[in-house]
Amino acid sequence: MPPQTLCGWPGAVPSMVFAFYRAQCERSNAVLASTPLSAPARGRHPGPLGEEVTDLRRIALHMIEETARHAGHLDVVRELIDGKTGLGPR
Repeated sequence: MPPQTLCGWPGAVPSMVFAFYRAQCERSNAVLASTPLSAPARGRHPGPLGEEVTDLRRIALHMIEETARHAGHLDVVRELIDGKTGLGPR
């Protein structure tokens, strides 16, 4: 069986993945800072989502939704690991 790779990148280590993620966030922030939210999308997402994503505003909302969804998945995994739920002690 071949060794597992992180994100499909042979030889990748977490610091590389985090650096790539941070670079993509900076790139996205630059686009959002310099482009009107009403600007049309430059490409098209395949499938039914392509019909919904018509401008930068919709793209930004989609990314917020995806980030929230995946953060929720990670929170469930963390809860399974440590058993802690909610906001913690108040």
